[in-house]
Amino acid sequence: MIKAFREKTKPLFLAVWGGIAIACATEDHIVQPAGDLNVPSEVTLSFLQKNFFNIQCATSGCHDSGTRSANLDLSAGQAYDNLVDVPALLSGAGLKRVKPGDSGASFLVHVLDGSDPTRMPLGGDQPDSATLDKVRAWIDAGAKNN
Repeated sequence: MIKAFREKTKPLFLAVWGGIAIACATEDHIVQPAGDLNVPSEVTLSFLQKNFFNIQCATSGCHDSGTRSANLDLSAGQAYDNLVDVPALLSGAGLKRVKPGDSGASFLVHVLDGSDPTRMPLGGDQPDSATLDKVRAWIDAGAKNN
């Protein structure tokens, strides 16, 4: 009786596990939030600095004060002046790194979401959608130095 049950359920068992294997194999490689990204009512630069820039960008060999890749320093106290209304050196479209009020016209968003070939972080996985939403929200709210 057990043998007959196994024979009848074997195709179902294989289908379920096969589906799980396919789902796992096609999962995109996306970095989970590095810090505490529980969004406050208004996303601030200091929130992004602590929970994203300091962890993913302003690191040794990238966009820290010592390296300044692409002449961009995203360390605390430097990020705002290096991002907002500054022409993006690598943008073929003449975009600003951050255009206050317009995340769609901000080079930072394009490199983080992978829509620009100069995808960041270099050699790493793109930030997750929650992180990108917070960057967009900060920019769309005027990219304030707060």
